[in-house]
Amino acid sequence: MKAGHHPSTRAKRDRQAAPAIAPADAAPPAAESREEFVRRTAYAYYEARGRIHGHELDDWLKAEAEFERMAGADAGEGASGH
Repeated sequence: MKAGHHPSTRAKRDRQAAPAIAPADAAPPAAESREEFVRRTAYAYYEARGRIHGHELDDWLKAEAEFERMAGADAGEGASGH
């Protein structure tokens, strides 16, 4: 096996190489369905990684977490009463 080609090294490199999708790049969760937001965001992660296959579940879960974070931030703003 060549140096630097160990599966765990590749996975670590892929995680580091995948840039985060800025919230400004995504529509607020209220503007579209949860599933559509997650689908679109997961695909953006895939493209940002250079369309490397094999990370579909990671992308989907990361996109779901982003939706929840944004939805929680929106809910928190309304609940503060300001």
